[in-house]
Amino acid sequence: MNPVLRPFILVAFVLAGGCRTSTVPEAKSLFNGRDLEGWVMMHGGDWTVEGGELVGRRGVDWTTNPEKSGSWLRTAQEYGDFGLELEYAINVKGNSGIFLRSALEKNPAFTGNELQILDDHTLPEAKKWSTGALYDVMAASKVMSKPPGEWNSVRLEVRGLKVNAWLNGEQILNDAPARSPRGYLGLQNHDATSEVRFRNIRLTH
Repeated sequence: MNPVLRPFILVAFVLAGGCRTSTVPEAKSLFNGRDLEGWVMMHGGDWTVEGGELVGRRGVDWTTNPEKSGSWLRTAQEYGDFGLELEYAINVKGNSGIFLRSALEKNPAFTGNELQILDDHTLPEAKKWSTGALYDVMAASKVMSKPPGEWNSVRLEVRGLKVNAWLNGEQILNDAPARSPRGYLGLQNHDATSEVRFRNIRLTH
């Protein structure tokens, strides 16, 4: 190579990013912070957007009956494998959840799975119904929820029939068994006294 041309070729190579292309997937927002575009309300309850936050109130008709659904908010489309990140805050004695690959009929906590959300930061030991549990399937490895009104960060990796979850930076589910390979993502507004807020909801792959 002509030594005079070498520096110019090196500069061009660097500016072009070498020969590499990025393999890091770009995150896709599921909530625009303005309205419910991309979401569908199911079976009543109230969902509003306030100050860039998605707020669920006045939920109705929730039971543990697998055949019957209460109120929830779902994505307009279904998903198979995905990564999901979001933040939530729950009120005193509040109850909510994140539905994973649920169906439109029957109870979404059982047609798919529910990652439980509760006001339970003082609970001495994690249960199959406490925050971070894959409801009625597997308890979180530890209690990681924050006091009511504080923001909690959730990260989910769902591939095949395995669910891995992190709450506030700590892994709490390791290869928990999923019920369904594909379905809708959802958020629960549980009852008349519960208020839950979500923000920064995005798919990471």
